[in-house]
Amino acid sequence: MRKKVGTLAAVLSICLIGCSPEEDDNEITIWSFTDEGEYAVAAFSEKYPDVKVNFQFIPSSQYETKLRSALSTGIRAPDVFALEAQYVRKFIDHPSLESLSEAPYDAEALIDSHYEYIQGMERDSNGDVRTVGYQGTTGGFYFRRDLAEEYLGTDDPKEVSEMIETWDDVFSISKRVYEESGGTVHGLPNWNSIGQVQDALVNQAWVVDDKLIIDQAKRDVLDLVDQAIEADALAMLDDWSPGWTASMQQGSVLFYPGPSWYLQYVLQANAPDTSGLWGLASGPAAFSGGGTFYSVYSGSDNKDLAWEFVKFYGFDVDFLQNLAVDEQYYTSHRGANEGVADEITSDFLAGQNYFEFFNEESENVQAVVRSSFDGDINDIFNELMDSYARGNFHSQEEFWQRFKRDVQTYFPELTIE
Repeated sequence: MRKKVGTLAAVLSICLIGCSPEEDDNEITIWSFTDEGEYAVAAFSEKYPDVKVNFQFIPSSQYETKLRSALSTGIRAPDVFALEAQYVRKFIDHPSLESLSEAPYDAEALIDSHYEYIQGMERDSNGDVRTVGYQGTTGGFYFRRDLAEEYLGTDDPKEVSEMIETWDDVFSISKRVYEESGGTVHGLPNWNSIGQVQDALVNQAWVVDDKLIIDQAKRDVLDLVDQAIEADALAMLDDWSPGWTASMQQGSVLFYPGPSWYLQYVLQANAPDTSGLWGLASGPAAFSGGGTFYSVYSGSDNKDLAWEFVKFYGFDVDFLQNLAVDEQYYTSHRGANEGVADEITSDFLAGQNYFEFFNEESENVQAVVRSSFDGDINDIFNELMDSYARGNFHSQEEFWQRFKRDVQTYFPELTIE
C-alpha cells in the first residue's frame, strides 16, 4: 500500500526561500530551475522530519549563471542542485559535482534500475556517476484521434504505429492528409518534430578531441526536412508560439512527436478542451527529450544528507510510484514504472495506458554520447535549421558553411574542417 504525500503546507519541516541562513548539521539547501521538486521535498521531509530542507526555486533565465557562479566561488553554494538535460554536460566533469559511484554513496549499485539513456546522462566522461535523474523523458508520437479516424481509418494506437514506422510513411500520410483536407491539416507542426527524433540516433558528440564532428544523423535532418517540405508535411509553427499551441486545440496538425512530459505540460496545458481526442503511437525511432537531474555539491558540509535526498528522489521506489500515480509522472526508474503501469491510464488519451507504452519504448532509446559543447552547438544548429526550413538557404552546402562559421566564431579553440 503506497502512502500518499500531503501538501507542502502540511509539512512543517520544510523551509522555503527566506529562512534563516544559519548553519545546521541537519539542514540542506536545494536549488532548482523548476518548482516540481517541491513534491519530492514534501515527501522527503515526511520521511526525514528531523532534516530541514531549504528549497529554492530560481527561474530558468537566471539559473545556469547563478549556479555556475556559486559552484565556482563556493559562496552560498547549495548542497544539492538541479541540472537540465540541455546543459548537464557543461557541468558533469567539474570537480564541484561530487562523484557518487564509490563509497559512501555506491550509486553504481543503484543506477542499473534506470533506463540506459538516463544512465548515459548520469555519468561523467570517465564513467563516474555525478548526477541522478528521476524523470523518464521517453518520447512518442501524440496524435489527434479524430483526424486519424478520418484520414487513416483508425484511431487505434497500435495500428497507427504500424502506419508510421519510417519517415517515408510519415511524409506519405502527411501529403495525403494535406491534400484531402484542402490544405487545412498538416502532418507535423515544424522541422523540430523531425530533429528531436533524429537526435536519438546520433552516435558522436558534436566535439571529439577538440574537433567539430558532424554526425550522419544530423546531416540526415536536412534531407528529411527537404522531403517533409516537398510533401507539405510541416505547418511551420514555431515551438511554444501561439499558433503552435492553438493548433492543438483546433486540430490542424495530426502528429506531435514529444517526450513523456509533453502530455501534461504541453497538450493538457494548452488544449484542455480536447481531452479524449488524443492517442500515443511509436514513430520512426525511439527517442527522448529533456530531463532534470540532481547532483551533490562536493564542497557541502552535509554531503551525507544531500546524498540522502538525491538517492530518495532517484531511487526510492515507494516515493517514485507515488509520484507516478499522484502527478501522472513517468519516472527514470524501470521497476517503479513497471509496478504501477497496470493502474495508470489517461482520460486525455482516451483511456490509453501510456505507462505501458513508455515502458516498451524506453528500452529502445539509446544512450547518446554528449560533450560539454553540445548544448551551445545544438542552439546554433537549431537556429540555423529554423531558417533553412523557411527557405533562407540556397543549398545544404551553404547551410553547413554557415554552421561551421558560426561554431568557429563561438568556439575559436575548436578545429573545424
